[in-house]
Amino acid sequence: MDHKTGVYLILSMLLGMTTLVGCLPDASRLGPPATEQPEKWGETDLKTLVLSTLEWNRQFRRLSVERNAAWQVLHGAVAYGKDLELDVDGSAVPALKYLFDGGSMRGWDLRVGDPLPGTDRRGVRTTVEEGSFTGQGHVDQFLGYLSQAKVPLDTPLRIQGRVFRLEDWARQAQRDICQNPYREYSWTLIALTNYFPNDTQWVGTDGQTWALESFVKFEAEQDLSRSACGGMHRLMGLAHAVRYRERLGGKIDGGWLNAKAVLEDAVSKAKRFQNSDGSFSTRHTERPGNSSDLTTCIGATGHTLEFLAFTLPAHELKQPWMERAVVRLCKMLQAAENTDLECGGGYHALAGLNLYASKRFTKID
Repeated sequence: MDHKTGVYLILSMLLGMTTLVGCLPDASRLGPPATEQPEKWGETDLKTLVLSTLEWNRQFRRLSVERNAAWQVLHGAVAYGKDLELDVDGSAVPALKYLFDGGSMRGWDLRVGDPLPGTDRRGVRTTVEEGSFTGQGHVDQFLGYLSQAKVPLDTPLRIQGRVFRLEDWARQAQRDICQNPYREYSWTLIALTNYFPNDTQWVGTDGQTWALESFVKFEAEQDLSRSACGGMHRLMGLAHAVRYRERLGGKIDGGWLNAKAVLEDAVSKAKRFQNSDGSFSTRHTERPGNSSDLTTCIGATGHTLEFLAFTLPAHELKQPWMERAVVRLCKMLQAAENTDLECGGGYHALAGLNLYASKRFTKID
């Protein structure tokens, strides 16, 4: 093989990988290139920038049932919920409705679970495909994202011709948490605290009574730098858990106190390691870091913004350091408008902007 052929082969392989995980812009619907924006941002200009960035990416980055997989759709749902669209046989349809109505897509692998005690219903489970960009890559990843997208528990869910409810999936996850073979509880904490905000204990599939604190304590003790996406998902799980505890009026002690300390430390480090251009460190809360790769920077800043926008009080979102991060992220997304963008980092970035806008400006439904 000569050098030129080898280069073409490598490029073809890389393009093939991008096709699997990327979110292509719709070339037939692209507008003119983004223009440079003013450096001083008033409230109205900042709101316009954020909302227009969200809307552009919703309209002009369209997932396809043929090209993409459930992994991309569920990430998109974190940013856009029921408004996320999917191309199916040339038509745009609501992505989550398509899946919940029994639509077929790679990585959407639901199956009937156990009988649910005290009911005449059965639970729902899905397969974990560790490291996958097609199916669920972590335990309860899909369910956690659906809870962030505020999909109601009574939503019908069709599996093999039978009708279930999303609650059947969530109840199975609640009972299964005690037997998680990966001992990674980030997305389970997100799902359970959103879907069952008043549940303080339950009986697991092992017959024992469980509560969330032991899992929160375990998560708070893990090394963020060795966790998925620089630990940002673990931080999101802990943030949801602490908010759940506070809303219940419970005392912040034990594992809850450990979790709150981790969150406060992470916020402090994200601010301290912020780059001079407003982006957040590509090493997240480990140390300062930057990259010349646009996708890497969007993913790092997007994941960090999502965590901060959820965790911080609304008044802190008005601080200059947060505004600079939001403006920089919008500019990076604008710079990527004509390119295939990796869905995971891209949609977490857009989810972060949506959370920011929901707290900072008018509520986005």
